[in-house]
Amino acid sequence: MKKNVFLFFLALFAVLVTGCQNNETGYPSSDDPTAVVTTKEIYGAPNRKFEIKAVLNDDLGLKSVRIQIPELSLDKMITFASDPLLESYDLSYFFEVPSDRGTSESFKIKLTITDVSGNAIDEDINLRLDGEFAAPAITMVTPKEGAVILLSTSNEMPVNFVVNDDSGIDYVQVKCEALGIDETIQLAGSPQSYTFNKTYTLPVTAANYVLTITAKDKFAIPNTGSLNINIVATNEYPALYLCDQPKGTNLTTDAVGVPMYFHEKNGQDFEFKYYADKDNKEVYFLGQEADFAPHCFGLNAAGGLVDDLTATPIILPTKGYYNIKVNPNTLAYTVTKYTPSSKVWADVANGLWSDDEALRRPFVSVCGGGIQGADWDTWTAWTQTGLHLANNPNNAYQLVGEYTLTGQLEATFTGQWWNPSWRLIKNGIATMSPGENGNAKYPAAPGVYKVVLDTELERVFITKK
Repeated sequence: MKKNVFLFFLALFAVLVTGCQNNETGYPSSDDPTAVVTTKEIYGAPNRKFEIKAVLNDDLGLKSVRIQIPELSLDKMITFASDPLLESYDLSYFFEVPSDRGTSESFKIKLTITDVSGNAIDEDINLRLDGEFAAPAITMVTPKEGAVILLSTSNEMPVNFVVNDDSGIDYVQVKCEALGIDETIQLAGSPQSYTFNKTYTLPVTAANYVLTITAKDKFAIPNTGSLNINIVATNEYPALYLCDQPKGTNLTTDAVGVPMYFHEKNGQDFEFKYYADKDNKEVYFLGQEADFAPHCFGLNAAGGLVDDLTATPIILPTKGYYNIKVNPNTLAYTVTKYTPSSKVWADVANGLWSDDEALRRPFVSVCGGGIQGADWDTWTAWTQTGLHLANNPNNAYQLVGEYTLTGQLEATFTGQWWNPSWRLIKNGIATMSPGENGNAKYPAAPGVYKVVLDTELERVFITKK
């Protein structure tokens, strides 16, 4: 009898010990966790971040997920709270590939998912460093942004652009809803370059159109690029621009004022004021702001004004200010030199801030955004002396300086408490306050720019140095 009792307690002890061992986590047994990864193959590149995405689930509760790439020294443990238990987790983890790795290398990403019951599973993801992430590059030949199509001359719209992509081009789409254009060109053989050239016919009524060009590449994870081109179809020119740059110059590199917007318009009679900074200055008139094509006005062999890309420039014989009138319809123009009579803002580089107006001397600096060192406080404009403009020794009506632009530009050129001040509005126009309100925003690539405020022309020119 004693032997039987001993065996009973021995068996009970074994059961208890076994039970404690099976439940050492303190949680009852449960099914294995699950992991559903977004993709089994991730593309990365040296010095670039990639994302690991997965949905983790467990019927009782998740404990942790471990992310490992031993060759890249990645060993990340993410531990989950246990009160309350977490049954589902959307994993999104970013990791930057070291810059010294090669584009031909590949690795295994190991995910280890453990639940609170001690169950663990592994999930492997392939990582390749030969990823291609750039969208197809679309280069417009014609029309350029803001192009003017003069319907009285022709209602045809040539569309010509080039698409390039390292991994090959899948398709190109040309679309303009207002014109009923929706063409998709599916390309065979994954070409790395494709040229589109087709002419569309426009209605004879004036209107504005948006042409959308889209291209998708054939990379494993496709990249798509898109470009919108605004087009003005009109029976007369809404604007003319004076350009003093050689033909072929990229007119979108500078931030403000190149080419220069007209001053007055009466019907199709356009009037400009312009300063020639040297003898024999060469100028053209353009029907659009961003390019010499399609409308470039210059001189023919007989000295008459023509709208022709082969035209030669108009020559302003001597340095100084000019009044120029031009009609793009009648092709008549006049050039008259004049002497300005507006106020000269002299000695601004030696300005003085003073609450006593009698002691104050004017300075001209800048307030605005997208300019290194500037904000909208005129005290900052005073204290940041690198923002101060100086008199141009060669032209009493120009204030000059250099600014470092950091992005989208918005500016008012100002003295103490906005006196004097010139607000930079659209088209490079700088009206002296009080004047037209509404500072314009100008896209600008970061970099150092030369700044010219011409107080006679009421124009600002901000050009890439």
